Amino acid sequence: MNKKLLLFETPVWVSKLDLDVNKILEDVLEFSASTKNTNRSNIGGYQGDEYLNQELFEEIGKHIPRIEEKPLSTFKIHSWVNINKQGHYNKRHTHLNTSIFLSGVYYLKAPKNCGDIKFYDPRGAMMPEMMDHQYFYDSYDHSFITPKENLLIFFPPWLEHDVNINTSEEDRISISFNIFVEL
Repeated sequence: MNKKLLLFETPVWVSKLDLDVNKILEDVLEFSASTKNTNRSNIGGYQGDEYLNQELFEEIGKHIPRIEEKPLSTFKIHSWVNINKQGHYNKRHTHLNTSIFLSGVYYLKAPKNCGDIKFYDPRGAMMPEMMDHQYFYDSYDHSFITPKENLLIFFPPWLEHDVNINTSEEDRISISFNIFVEL
């Protein structure tokens, strides 16, 4: 029997939080009313840099993926607010910076059809077309995650991603972040 080794896996961690979304949403709307749009990856919509919320940051800190034998001493979070109305989206990008430990997003408001987050296979766009991929994985693509209220996602900063067009009539509101740690 051959032993199967999984090489070059790309982890994405997903957690459902139990925060008071309305309380954070009120804070986010106040923040967006007084903070200018930074226009990074958003096409339409709003991105406000340097958002701070201690309660949210503490909860993110509790959920940072860890290896028990390698504790993280301290962490810092840099975050920004995303508000995407109908027709708005976030173009394909990375958070590529060797100082970033992990990147992530927390969804405050995610109505039906507000746009999935899509992660791109770092091995290349042809992977689902390859014969071995078709045989072993039925060419199934696990690259989409449908946002839900109170959903927290962590991913490697080098992993390319975008967010589909919001086709709902309601805003999609999220808080994206990068985590910096001392190893």
